[in-house]
Amino acid sequence: EVEKEQPLNIPICPTLWNEWRERLIHVVAARRFLRELARIISSFHGEPSDVTMEHFAERLHPLIPTGAAEVLHNACDSEGLLNSIFKSLSELNASFGIDETVIIQEALGLLSSTRQTKRLIFAVLLQCLLGRGDLAEDLVRDVASSQMGSSEFLGFSNDTIVDNRDTRYYSSSLWARRESSNVIWQLELCLWLYRGGAFDMSAIAMKETLLAVRVGLAAAAWGRCHTSLDTLIKAEPDCLMDFDAGKNLWRSMKIIVVNENTVDGIDGVTSGGWEFLVDCRREEATEMLRDGKTGQFLIRPHPQDPGVFTLSFKTNLVPTEPSPTTNYDEAGTIDKPKETSPTPANPKKIVKRDDVVQHAIIRLSDSGFRCGSFGPFATLVKLLHAVSDSLPFDLRFSDPPIQGIISEKGTQTSPNSFLFRKLALHSRAQYFQFQNSKNTGINVTDIDDCHKDANGSQVDLHRRFGLLSQLMFLTELRKQLCAVAAAVEDDPDALVLPHEKIHDVPIDDDFDGSITEGSLEGDDVEEAHGVASRMVKPLLNWVRSREIDIVDEVTPLISHGELRLTSKEISGAKNSLEDDSQVSCMATGGDAMIRRMIQGGSGVDFRTLRVGEAGNSVIVVLFGRQDAIKWLMANETRNDEAVAKARLKLMEQMRVIEPITSSDLSIPKSYAASHPTTESRYRFVDPWEVEALESRSGETASAALGRGRYQALSVGLIANSCEKTVRAAGGLHLLSLWSTLKGGLILTKALCSAHPSWERDAGGDLLMKKGFLMEPSPYDNSIRQHLYGNYLFRRLELPQRFLALVQVELLDLKNVTSPSGSSSLTAYALLRLKRQGSSAPLNHKARSLDSACTQPRKISKSSGPNAPASWGSLVRFRFPLPEEVNCEGRSFDTDRESLFKGPPTCLQITAYEKKFMSDVELGGADVNIESLGSGGQIEEWVPLRAGKDGITWFARIRLSLRFELLCLDASLDFSETGKKERCPSVGLEKISKLSRLGAHEDHKQGMKNSISTPDFGIFGNMLY
Repeated sequence: EVEKEQPLNIPICPTLWNEWRERLIHVVAARRFLRELARIISSFHGEPSDVTMEHFAERLHPLIPTGAAEVLHNACDSEGLLNSIFKSLSELNASFGIDETVIIQEALGLLSSTRQTKRLIFAVLLQCLLGRGDLAEDLVRDVASSQMGSSEFLGFSNDTIVDNRDTRYYSSSLWARRESSNVIWQLELCLWLYRGGAFDMSAIAMKETLLAVRVGLAAAAWGRCHTSLDTLIKAEPDCLMDFDAGKNLWRSMKIIVVNENTVDGIDGVTSGGWEFLVDCRREEATEMLRDGKTGQFLIRPHPQDPGVFTLSFKTNLVPTEPSPTTNYDEAGTIDKPKETSPTPANPKKIVKRDDVVQHAIIRLSDSGFRCGSFGPFATLVKLLHAVSDSLPFDLRFSDPPIQGIISEKGTQTSPNSFLFRKLALHSRAQYFQFQNSKNTGINVTDIDDCHKDANGSQVDLHRRFGLLSQLMFLTELRKQLCAVAAAVEDDPDALVLPHEKIHDVPIDDDFDGSITEGSLEGDDVEEAHGVASRMVKPLLNWVRSREIDIVDEVTPLISHGELRLTSKEISGAKNSLEDDSQVSCMATGGDAMIRRMIQGGSGVDFRTLRVGEAGNSVIVVLFGRQDAIKWLMANETRNDEAVAKARLKLMEQMRVIEPITSSDLSIPKSYAASHPTTESRYRFVDPWEVEALESRSGETASAALGRGRYQALSVGLIANSCEKTVRAAGGLHLLSLWSTLKGGLILTKALCSAHPSWERDAGGDLLMKKGFLMEPSPYDNSIRQHLYGNYLFRRLELPQRFLALVQVELLDLKNVTSPSGSSSLTAYALLRLKRQGSSAPLNHKARSLDSACTQPRKISKSSGPNAPASWGSLVRFRFPLPEEVNCEGRSFDTDRESLFKGPPTCLQITAYEKKFMSDVELGGADVNIESLGSGGQIEEWVPLRAGKDGITWFARIRLSLRFELLCLDASLDFSETGKKERCPSVGLEKISKLSRLGAHEDHKQGMKNSISTPDFGIFGNMLY
């Protein structure tokens, strides 16, 4: 019997099981769709790489994909890209029978997992498929905001360029940089899609994304790749920038823009030259410019290559072929008669109508803009300006075209296309370098890896220069990005929408929380300024944190131990000395031996040399070389003549003493023939030696003045002074970044404007002593400030030094015994800067080497208290600020301080009336200059006392004080001839010049044969 088939009773599945099944199918379809999407996105490297922290710390991972240059070379074909993605989506719809929207929503849910690397480009493309460009913009802005926040975190992470422990092993810092490297390329791809038309972005969103890309790149390359930082500064973004308005974002005081229609000094240029970009062909450009004015031009883009443009401009040629008498424009109206041009120089040459318009190719490469032999230039407007200068006529920058202007967001495929194309080339080169390197875990940018055996002072110095490099880079990046954030487009709806447009709009019930529309609008400039401030606030906080870190590194509080630093030359001299006594001599500067040498009974013969005309000569105190050698042998070197000569040689090198030989004097031949064995002598050199300048050019002239040799300040000297230290701190790449930032000049300006520590503490308790206020005078405070500036330069081993300049103007001369006014007379004056308390006379019989004599001038009759200046003589003095002194001007060497105590504080003046036979002294005075401050001036009437006659004359003088920056001689040529050529001695130059008028030694009792003078103070004023 056939068994009957029993019906199969399949139980009905629970609803929850069906929901799970449907959910699994949706997930499978979404995962398959994401794989297809990843395959499509891989063509432009949109898939972020998941690099481990250890791998990233070893710097084997490039910051951007190596194929970024090829991707950004061409514009995004958004239509073809979205069609290919939609085609894959349609196939999945046919296979699974699931609606496309459901697959996309499920894919978005999978991408939102926090355990995976952010795939921003995936989410943006999915939102584009849904037609929700507003949500795509919100996604981009959210990631950009997070990226800007991470930069602020990096500013507070105490991550430096020279501390290897922080740079390589500080995990939170590495995590921030790794996240930045993953995000910046995806954000740039979003801008690439935006430029290609895949979705729309507001101007605010575009700026936020652009800022996040550049700040993220700075964070990723921080302490890792100086080449990327250098490129980041050089390659400006392809967008509207306003540097003047950007200053208002980071300066405490807003500035007033004088000319808003000027870019790079060219009137009428508002968008870097891109306002002349016209979408047309060659024939259309010729037709537009043929009948225009000479110099009108436009720029045409290449239809296939975004890096090629054509410059079309109207020349001054005159067509020789017949032309229509009447032209019609596009509106059908008759044009006005054209202006007649001059007759061409060569009438035989035929000039066609179309030849009056010329065309030139402009190419944009990684190095910049080029046009023929012009370039490369960093910006288009600079290239146009160079081309205009080479033409026989000027391009009309103030007359942009009005027809066919391209209304685009920019000309490049993305705002940072130029930047990423250069970075991709660097990444390839560095990648192969890493692959071929045996030790890939060490990067030359970390100082502790390269200088583990260096001494502590060198490591500290490199650390300071590393911090300075970081701060300069961030400062320049701040200027660039603030210019982007503050720029406002001509279209008021592009950045800020009026409130009236949103007040009456009802809130939709289906509002999904998008912040794109209406959340950041403003209605005036102040609101736009507030939006821009919010954009750059994290970057500004980053910069401020670095500024706070660097204050104590570069401008610390003063301690006497730090101030007493030894120069490189003295350090080298120490190493070359074997005798401890020589080291002691060098440490004290030789002033201790001078102090003992001038005491009574020393056996050293001091004489005075008079140079100049008879009756109007200058005296110089000298001592013989042989006497000094004998004294050293008897008191210092234990009868060792070689050591004694070495001591004198060392003192010469340190300019404690200066040799004067017969070759330095312009002695007549007859005298030289009769005195062939003239002994070499020395003169003392005051550390505060004063030079009387003959002209204004002498204020910054090179000279050996005081104990130092100074060269005129130049850009080359500043650059050379920093090169060695910067290169040791970070290699050639950091040196390139330093040069791009003009680090030497910026550092010099910063140190010149740095406030001393006592000024930074202003507002505290006043300095009191025994109940009296002990505040320094303006003159002393000015000297203190610039001594502190010299200390800052010396601390960074830089050669820049301040020199003080005192300018004296003799305005008028008045006789108080003649109330109705002085009669006309011819007068001149002797002037000298001296220390307070010096009693040395100032006359023709006893003038020191640092005194000045004005030219005789006729003073006309004048009356009244406010009479105009009738004297009009001008004298300038300058003196150095010595090295081995503290900020109070006191020397660390007590012997030197007892001999040469502080800077000059008094102006000594003696006035004379010029007579035919002998000049008449009108009187003299000592003018205290303690009330004279830096950059200020004082003017007063000074009474002139003439011996027993009392005061009968008053001189009206004006004093001013300022400081000039020069450089210490840092040349490697240590020969005496080279030193004299670079920095001629002020004293020897004047002695040689005056000796042409006459020279002789005094043979008076007490000077010629004295067994040393009894006290230095007797002739100490002559030494000055």
